[in-house]
Amino acid sequence: MTYTIDLLKTIWKLLPVALLILLGILFFQWRRERQKINDFKDVQKAQFQEIEKWKDAAGKNRARAEIAEIDARHAKLVLSEELQEILKKEVGNLKRNLISYAAVKASTAGNFKVKGNDTVYVVNSLNSLPAKHFEINNKDLKFKGVYVPELDTLIANYNVTHNFDIFYYYKKPGKAPWNLFRRKRAVAEIKFYNPGSQADSLFTIVMDRKGGLFKNLFK
Repeated sequence: MTYTIDLLKTIWKLLPVALLILLGILFFQWRRERQKINDFKDVQKAQFQEIEKWKDAAGKNRARAEIAEIDARHAKLVLSEELQEILKKEVGNLKRNLISYAAVKASTAGNFKVKGNDTVYVVNSLNSLPAKHFEINNKDLKFKGVYVPELDTLIANYNVTHNFDIFYYYKKPGKAPWNLFRRKRAVAEIKFYNPGSQADSLFTIVMDRKGGLFKNLFK
């Protein structure tokens, strides 16, 4: 009887500690599940968001979109199977190796005029035909073409320079000072050097490796 009473007293003394441990486990499980939901929402938002477009003071086309910052442990849960397969082939283990990924769809469009010059197009060593020669030699577009009326044929070579820079940084949404208390968001920004180039879509994810227990507790 005395042994049973002592055991109950010991259990009663340890009960608050056990409850605290249980609450801690439940708290971290709740946080992890909440993070899964937030990661999924962030990926979906980043994948289908409308990107911000504008021209800077130098006349360069720019585009900006928010980045999905996801827990590396949830990569297989929140990313599509197709994207997972693509990334696995490139980087291997998503959780350990992948730092960030960006998918950019861009296009180049514009108008140009070029005058034709009379020239001669040599079909072979025995036959030459009159032709029109066209040439553009700009910084962003190089084009050479020969039109042969008798053959009703245009032969052309072209090269479009499509250089751009991508910046990743943190930015508060909205305009100052109204965004003073808003949380900073990770964004990706593109700067195009070709004036005819623009971003049609921009999807970016960044893997966040979680720290240890102490760091997570005070995050």
